[in-house]
Amino acid sequence: MYPKLFKNNKGFTLIEVIIYIALFSLLLGTAFVTAFQLIDNSGKLGIKSTTQEEGNFVIRKFIWALTGVGTITTPFAGTTNNLEVTKYDGNQIEITLVGTKIKIEESTGPDDFITTENVKATELEFEFIPASGAGPAGIKATVKINEIPFTITKYIRK
Repeated sequence: MYPKLFKNNKGFTLIEVIIYIALFSLLLGTAFVTAFQLIDNSGKLGIKSTTQEEGNFVIRKFIWALTGVGTITTPFAGTTNNLEVTKYDGNQIEITLVGTKIKIEESTGPDDFITTENVKATELEFEFIPASGAGPAGIKATVKINEIPFTITKYIRK
């Protein structure tokens, strides 16, 4: 009577249980590694996105500062690390690098920083491009934000 009960008993052997636990551990480990990589890469993508947004904003501010310019005070020749211009409406604008932030000063408005604490601006440079022939003079502005260079060239129309 007892031997029949044991013969009909179906179940897992110890070897099968060990193999299933090993496979489950492998799958769980792979899931943890994948989740970590996704989280890590989303953080890096967020930093890149912030840098790109800040760089585009700074370039738009440079374009704004150089639109409607009557006279260029600095740089009048060569390359400098600040920009001083006067617009046709008399508004004087100065852009400089203060620490790791870009500062914009207007004669008709408050001084303001155009970069935030989220990024570090370095190597701000303005290069005067002299007029050639009938072509207008211009300014080439370059800044590195989080070590990514952003450049714009704006020609001054009179």
